[in-house]
Amino acid sequence: MNWGSDGALERAIGSWSRGVLPGLDVVDTHTAGNPTRIIVGGLDVPAGVEGVAATRRWLRDSADWVRRRLVHEPRGGGLTCAVLPLPADGPGHHIGAVILEPGSYPPMCGHCMIGLSMVVDEFDLLPDVPLIDGTREFTIATPAGPVGSSVRRGGPAATEVTLTNVDSYVVDHWSQKLGGRLVDVDLLWGGDYYATVDADDLGLRLEPAAALTITGLARDLAASIAERVVRDPHTGTELDVYQIMFHQSIDVGAPTSRVVVVAPPGEIDRSPCGTGSSALLALRVARGDVAAGETLTTRSIIDTVFEVRADAVADDAGRVIVRPLLTGTAHVTGFSRVVADPRDGLRDGFPPI
Repeated sequence: MNWGSDGALERAIGSWSRGVLPGLDVVDTHTAGNPTRIIVGGLDVPAGVEGVAATRRWLRDSADWVRRRLVHEPRGGGLTCAVLPLPADGPGHHIGAVILEPGSYPPMCGHCMIGLSMVVDEFDLLPDVPLIDGTREFTIATPAGPVGSSVRRGGPAATEVTLTNVDSYVVDHWSQKLGGRLVDVDLLWGGDYYATVDADDLGLRLEPAAALTITGLARDLAASIAERVVRDPHTGTELDVYQIMFHQSIDVGAPTSRVVVVAPPGEIDRSPCGTGSSALLALRVARGDVAAGETLTTRSIIDTVFEVRADAVADDAGRVIVRPLLTGTAHVTGFSRVVADPRDGLRDGFPPI
């Protein structure tokens, strides 16, 4: 039987949905292998809640069911993220974005913003922003700060996005035992914080066959960091460090690194991680491995690729500050109405295990 014939499926959905909670309409995408759900309908933000910061607080404190329903199991999983686009609430940006991950509302997410940018362009969500010579440029307000987006149509990748990410830098450095070895840990900022270790120091191969070893080491490092108070040595601010990144230089004629980020509860990012790649660029610039204006290619555990260029480099009281230009592609994978049956005890999901 063809359930799509003569509107049969639509009638069935309409009849059934009268007994369920209101649905959330989403465009499903992936960026270099990592999924993002862009909310395009079904959610009414209360009057008086305006802008990224206020909407993020409202979601976290009063409407966390949105995050849990969209990205937790059984509908999502440890890798699933979502984005709530918001109308601009002031000058300096064209659209706002609140990012929803399985464990938090992070300040920035590069793969999410690439996915959002592609959807903005593909579905003309900013009709007042012109397409000029095949390129649409706009600014996204994120909790980490404004992020520029340039979306280019055509070419082998169909739609390519370049983000002007937030300033990135090396925060701190220490040594500790991990996997039975004394290793150097670099704490980096690229829109989120990353405790970062060179895989060569662990004798670790960053490939799918080593996934269990990678996640085990990441959990051990995250647990050791959770036992201490981590502060920015320049400002004294206490930092929320929950992302672990392993990297490995595979330079062949040009700066190239394998990048594997492990997010709670122990899921490996399938993409090279946008904020992680930005953070690693800052480390390699600070070390002198990459020069201002030079591009670092980052490859994920499944060999998908981002490119991140050091657009500008500055010195702030001895701290090297890098402005990264991050380039990647995203694709639509589906259109969904996420619904919840009030009789379902798991209607708002459960955290990934």
